[in-house]
Amino acid sequence: MSDVLTLPLAGETVLLHGDRALYYPAERALLVADTHFGKGAFLRRQGLAVPGGGSAADLERLSVLIGDFRPERLIVLGDFFHHRPRPGEPFLAAWPRWRAAHPTLTPEVVIGNHDRHAEGLDLDLIWHDELDLGPFRLRHDPEPVAGRHVLGGHLHPAYRLRGAGDGVRAPVFWLREAVTVLPAFGGLTGGWAVRPGRGERVVLALDGGLYPLPAAPL
Repeated sequence: MSDVLTLPLAGETVLLHGDRALYYPAERALLVADTHFGKGAFLRRQGLAVPGGGSAADLERLSVLIGDFRPERLIVLGDFFHHRPRPGEPFLAAWPRWRAAHPTLTPEVVIGNHDRHAEGLDLDLIWHDELDLGPFRLRHDPEPVAGRHVLGGHLHPAYRLRGAGDGVRAPVFWLREAVTVLPAFGGLTGGWAVRPGRGERVVLALDGGLYPLPAAPL
């Protein structure tokens, strides 16, 4: 099992996982952001030599997380898809098999900007514009909401540790005032370099490990 970090958040306890996921025990909900399923197929259609199997590997990672936490709900914080999948794409065959392997799990998606291209697809998913869960507001775009702690994605936050050579660049959980941004889960997603503001923190998720950095000075 990868590293797990217990974190107090908005008066609740959540668990950060080194494979870029958050588990909320009180609601038995596993949260990930920005899976971008089908991105490899989309890039190959554009003529890029991207190897296949990316979506299948990401589904397997989700299966490991489900085995670790035994959640009742899987909630993707937007951009479940990268594009509207076409008939015959590997993900469309892999998804029903994966769902059959987890029959008691309820998969839900907070609609992201990429998901709007997939309207009308029937994949046994529950779709939300936004979702309230305990003290949290689950959104794709991680903008603050009065009276709620926002859990979001969209930004694909990453952080570079300076050091010898080129240093290390890794996805991060970005802990801001009343907003927590999850790292992108999809294996083919890039990252957007963040600079934590005053009092903000980042937790690096690198090779299954979690590495909290000190908060930026106030």
